[in-house]
Amino acid sequence: MSGWFELRKNSGGTWRLRLKAADAQTLLDTGVYPDRGAAESAIASFRENCAHEERYVRRIDSSGKNYFKLRCVRKEIIARSHLYDSESTLQQAIETIMRVGQTQVVKEA
Repeated sequence: MSGWFELRKNSGGTWRLRLKAADAQTLLDTGVYPDRGAAESAIASFRENCAHEERYVRRIDSSGKNYFKLRCVRKEIIARSHLYDSESTLQQAIETIMRVGQTQVVKEA
């Protein structure tokens, strides 16, 4: 499965970063960065950490839905996932992100 990182400049001058699947579905939105350099550094950090399943911290929110936080080796949170209805769909999402998140493809939107 291939995918890409979408790098988009917001109207306020900040940058937004999303991980997209081959079908253009957003797998993960990693947030907003003050400049392009910070966003590119975030991509590098994401690539480095996404392949390590132990860095995905699984949680349940107040509505009972599953989500994860991806942390780097220093324990800082890199990204927080969407909410998932079940533990199995959460696990499927993690497995997909572990594969797709190592892509070298970056598209500016």
